[in-house]
Amino acid sequence: MRRRLVAVLAVALLAVTAGCAGMGFSGADTEEVSYDWNTSATVSVDVATGSYQAVYRVNNTTELSFSMPTELTGDQPISLSAVKFQYPNGTVVNESVVDVSETRSATVVSLPNDTGQVAFTAPAGQRTVTVSTPVDGSYEVVLPGGMDVVIPVLGHVDPGGYERSVEDGRVHLSWESYDGGHIEVNYYYQQDVYIFAGVIVLAALIGVAGAFYLRNQVRRLRQYREDAGLDVE
Repeated sequence: MRRRLVAVLAVALLAVTAGCAGMGFSGADTEEVSYDWNTSATVSVDVATGSYQAVYRVNNTTELSFSMPTELTGDQPISLSAVKFQYPNGTVVNESVVDVSETRSATVVSLPNDTGQVAFTAPAGQRTVTVSTPVDGSYEVVLPGGMDVVIPVLGHVDPGGYERSVEDGRVHLSWESYDGGHIEVNYYYQQDVYIFAGVIVLAALIGVAGAFYLRNQVRRLRQYREDAGLDVE
């Protein structure tokens, strides 16, 4: 019972502090956004508070679909901004050449070439990010500074089988090969650990106080029965 109370309080804490996915996301200005085209992973995702930048390396395809899974309505399109494409020779073009359209279940990006890299900015939650995986290969997700996933109750990564490393104060999650539907990461601020510890202490105090109160009530009931001359087994 006590463990269940701790879990409920922790979830409530994160729900209050996390905010809605993509809160405050109003898109990014194409001219002001620059992407890291020199990453080693097939797909590289750099997460910030409220948004993320993604770079996908493509080969022998001119169309990619990106979606966000939901429990009630299934897959939904993602709001993409600052979409750019880099040709193999290093030339970078923007939305004037890259066609972006939406269907009921996905955002479709039509590329000007079947080989190269496509990049965009998309919304993320305050403590969560969902990455669409239309490209087979290696994936890397870089969390915002001060974020982590190692405590199970506070952090969660799906799928598993990833490698965790820390570079320049930021946590990197890497999959050597992945060809599934989505990558979902729930992370937390380091300061949340102290808040969570406080929740555990509070739950323990409540449990001790409850046990003491129950014991006192049982003792008073026994005393009452003895004073009333009732049998006490």
